[in-house]
Amino acid sequence: TDYDTYFRTYWMGRLGSEEAYEKALQDGVLDTRSVAGGLVAAISGGTFSGGAVAGAAAAINGYKKGGDYEVVLYQKVSIGSGIGATNPWLQELPDPITKATWDNYALISMSMARTLLGIDLANKDNEKQNNDYEYYPSKPVIKVTVGNKWVELPILVIPGMNANTIAIAVGYGRSEGLGKTAAGVGVNVYPFTGFNGSTFLYSADAKIEDAKRSLKIAQTQIHNSYEGRVEVVRETTLATFKKNPNEIVDYRQELLDKYASSTNDFRREATLYGVHESPGLKWGMAIDMNACYGCGACVVACHTENNVPVVGKSEVLRYHDMHWLRIDRYFVSDEKNPDDLKGVVFQPMMCQHCDNAPCENVCPVAATNHSSEGINQMAYNRCIGTRYCANNCPFKVRRFNWSDYTNADSFPDNQDQQTVGKLDPVVHQMNDELTRMVLNPDVTVRSRGVMEKCTFCIQRTQAAKLQAKKENRMLVDGDAKTACQQACAGDAIVFGNINDNASQISQVRDTNRQRSFYALEQLHVLPNVTYLAKVRNTDEIIVKDDHHEGEAELQGSVPAKNEAEPHH
Repeated sequence: TDYDTYFRTYWMGRLGSEEAYEKALQDGVLDTRSVAGGLVAAISGGTFSGGAVAGAAAAINGYKKGGDYEVVLYQKVSIGSGIGATNPWLQELPDPITKATWDNYALISMSMARTLLGIDLANKDNEKQNNDYEYYPSKPVIKVTVGNKWVELPILVIPGMNANTIAIAVGYGRSEGLGKTAAGVGVNVYPFTGFNGSTFLYSADAKIEDAKRSLKIAQTQIHNSYEGRVEVVRETTLATFKKNPNEIVDYRQELLDKYASSTNDFRREATLYGVHESPGLKWGMAIDMNACYGCGACVVACHTENNVPVVGKSEVLRYHDMHWLRIDRYFVSDEKNPDDLKGVVFQPMMCQHCDNAPCENVCPVAATNHSSEGINQMAYNRCIGTRYCANNCPFKVRRFNWSDYTNADSFPDNQDQQTVGKLDPVVHQMNDELTRMVLNPDVTVRSRGVMEKCTFCIQRTQAAKLQAKKENRMLVDGDAKTACQQACAGDAIVFGNINDNASQISQVRDTNRQRSFYALEQLHVLPNVTYLAKVRNTDEIIVKDDHHEGEAELQGSVPAKNEAEPHH
């Protein structure tokens, strides 16, 4: 049976009738003033209890912080309370803020790192120490004591944290009996909590000590400053955008004037290769950074759809992660006070399917080429693994199979990588007979020594064309959707035929010309992925009018005359 039917049947049985089930859905709440009586109250038509909420609030207030440090427990967007801890896809999904995988850790502020551990990321004169912290996976470990319970966790320094707050994710630290994938991953902090019959509570007071050791954290994004280099993302405020709607258009024109001043037709003349038009289908994508909040659903959808291998913590530590799609996170803060966080910007980054792709002309065996539909293609059986294409890609979106992660061939040397322990056990777990049934039969399973990347879910576009052909009709907008587009809860991703003026992507691009830009546009690689700049409206709240002095508008990810430097 399908899950919807199972879910409905299960709760109808627990609640006693279909009417009770429908009422629970309609009300959106069950009266759970007591654990034993919660379902009984729901069956008898119980209603929302303000008294129960007040009691819970009173209990929480009793646990308020009174010491020097406050511990906050939270659920990660990936594994939640721990319910998703046995899913390797979710364990390998980078956290939206920290970009860390396969672990929990203690999040601390920049000021706490400075006073407790002597790490001053805001001090540019201390560049070596800052680089050592950012570049190398080994992070200092602190001992967190709450009551008579304590844990030791590596730290990650995050701007915008409250100065004396430590945040720790729950759901980690399982034993092997509770799931192979989750065994030994992270530390269990549930002992910090208590349960009073209706509410989980924990003491906020904590004692923090330097444990004088380090542990490795596998992160997919490091180095937290632009260093004054050219910006990758575009961001502005609503007030600025109202005053100058052509701010981004003017910036793009500046790039064109700077890099294309000596040509008559920059698009055609700034390449050794002729520009081939695509009169029929030409696939493109538009990503609205106003709508993206970095949840990572698109990353997991891409993994499942395209047989992207899970490589485990040891390989992520070596930057061998295989994500075709990553979400780059940018902190926006003042250069002089980076701990005063102004905002966060998320930018999904995948293969841009450039019309002037620098990866295509360096492959010695023509394993990557451009299709007549504008897609940068990969011929896996031609690839000999030189990795020249990855070196030449300015977006760094190509992934190389350093081992036979998916058990796609039977060479003994590849199999030994798993049997002798050179790869994480999760790689072996993903290759048992049952787990391999999750592989998509429409997508090639890649073997060792092969480069791979986003294909715009070409198997889906082909299936849509074949279905239209069987129905003796033209392909219509919406027939083909990429996995990331389909999974995005914020509808931030639009995909379609850019040659069709009536398609959704053409309309999105046409109606958002003043917000549209391309990543690293000055390189003239002619991407087919358009980004819509993030426009913040927080300045409308902070700056009441234009006459207030001493109140600065929030700066975007683009440094504005020595005011704000982005961090990522």
